[in-house]
Amino acid sequence: MELVDSVHLQSKQPFKTRSGHLASFLALFLICQPALFAQTLPSAVSQQAVIDAQAQQDRERQRKVALQEKPDDKTPVEATAVSEDLGSLQLVREIPDLPFARLHMDQSYSWLSNANYAKNSQNVVAAWQAISSIEGAWAPTIQTMPGYDKFFPEVGVRASFFNYFSQEEPSQTNNNAGTYDIGLAQDFLLANIFFRANKQISDELTVGLSVDVNGYFFLNTPDERNSVAGDAETNFLNEITAAYSANYFHPFTDTQAVSLSWRASYVFSNPSYFTRTDNNLTGTYILNCTDKISITPFASYRLAYYTDASNAPATADFNDQGTLTGTANGFYRRLDQQYTLGLGLNFQLTPELSTGLNFNYSKSDSTSQIAETGDFTNLTAGANWSMNYKFSDKEFVVEQNSECLGPYTRVDLGFGFVNNLESSQTLTGSVLPGITGSLANPSISVNPGVRFDVSPGFNFTDWLGVELSGGILYNGLDHLNGNGTLTLDGGTEVIGGGGLSLTGTYIQVPVLLSSVFRWPGQARWKPYLSTGFGFAYSQLQITQVDNTQTSDQFEEAYSPAFSVGSGFIWQVSDAVDFDVAYKLLGLINPTYSGLQPGVALSNSVQFGINVRF
Repeated sequence: MELVDSVHLQSKQPFKTRSGHLASFLALFLICQPALFAQTLPSAVSQQAVIDAQAQQDRERQRKVALQEKPDDKTPVEATAVSEDLGSLQLVREIPDLPFARLHMDQSYSWLSNANYAKNSQNVVAAWQAISSIEGAWAPTIQTMPGYDKFFPEVGVRASFFNYFSQEEPSQTNNNAGTYDIGLAQDFLLANIFFRANKQISDELTVGLSVDVNGYFFLNTPDERNSVAGDAETNFLNEITAAYSANYFHPFTDTQAVSLSWRASYVFSNPSYFTRTDNNLTGTYILNCTDKISITPFASYRLAYYTDASNAPATADFNDQGTLTGTANGFYRRLDQQYTLGLGLNFQLTPELSTGLNFNYSKSDSTSQIAETGDFTNLTAGANWSMNYKFSDKEFVVEQNSECLGPYTRVDLGFGFVNNLESSQTLTGSVLPGITGSLANPSISVNPGVRFDVSPGFNFTDWLGVELSGGILYNGLDHLNGNGTLTLDGGTEVIGGGGLSLTGTYIQVPVLLSSVFRWPGQARWKPYLSTGFGFAYSQLQITQVDNTQTSDQFEEAYSPAFSVGSGFIWQVSDAVDFDVAYKLLGLINPTYSGLQPGVALSNSVQFGINVRF
């Protein structure tokens, strides 16, 4: 998850030529999960599949960068003709480094000997898994800031569809309901936003920081999933991972090399008792049999400690034969360790297209008291292909950098993450849209969603501008916490410590006037800060609480709003810039029936295009 070299990914040469750029190798690590009741799926199954897939992607990056050619020490130059009155004279100048953008697509097909990663025999199954992904990334080189010539940033978005099919039943019985067609419960779409920043310390050592945001999108309804897997919502955990890495790469000969990677991360998860620290150490041996065929055996060790888990709910505990033995908190002071051995065989068909085979063996041990989690053995065998297209340099040539003065319009699209709508109130009567009753300490959690903005503006100087922005944030509802009794059109629900699931939407439409402060000068890379004030329309609609329908009513609010943002633009032509931005939006004291959440905060990460006139 750390470094994808942002420049010179063009040719493949032996190891002795690539010491100038290093790649990280993502250690395999597992999210081990609490068991649910019999005939249901263990929690966090999907996270396990995601992490395995990310490890496979990183091994592919490691192989590609290991084969690339080291750039020449001399700066490339080009000759440019000048005016005819100077005769045949030509000016020789350095060819500028250009931002690197890529489009990447890949698929993998794997047979898993333990699709649920569970020790309990009633959940030990085999299945075929298919993962189809598309990724767009941007990795600009930074020449305009002294000291950053060996600094490699990258930002991108990846969408992956996970599909399970041809699943076999458990090796032992205890499947009276015949509900092991888990594809319906586990097929999902994962959206991943990633940020990476790596610094080359020496020819063989690189360190880096990264942030990954994972959001899940279901391809079926809660009722469809419940009929197969029970209450398995924690199979899909929205997570944010912040990581530090150190990567050492050493070539022995023209065809052999080793890589050693250490990675420490802190993973924020929902529910919070899945939040944990992860430490991983991975060693990889790379052998180039020919210029198109390579073999990459690897070994990894992972150590994880779950934090803030003393209040995790007790979960049904089964022994290896599926017999209920009681309940236990499988997360309190939980320590997991896992060993993974693997082998990859890779075929580089063309510079853009590659395919391969992989075989992995994993064994995990845990202090968890829950038999379904922490302790398991898994075998994986699969095949994969990937295609990587680098946009041509000419698409990013800027004849003359400008100060970007005058009018412009920016269009941004990305993901929005809304903080919980919560209050310390005790509500009676109309407590939420379409819901009456009594509710103490209400809190509504909101799923990740999308945000779209259009922002016309005007730059007065090369460092100061103003813009008027309008946009929309659309999010689905996730969960309601609190204490009390709720009356809905379809019946009555009692809410307690565990809360109730919610179905509905939360919409925000801000209109803001903002000042924008940019890094001055004619550099292509321009960081900026923005602050804005205005108003926002918002709408909260709840259509279902747990399994009970509401009247589908919604509540509207018009509120003062503020925004704080930061980001950077990269000039790619005389009139067009790429834009990457983070925005914090706050709605001041909106009211939704009885709920008054104070300042409703939303965080957004967006990518866009800025057009100057």
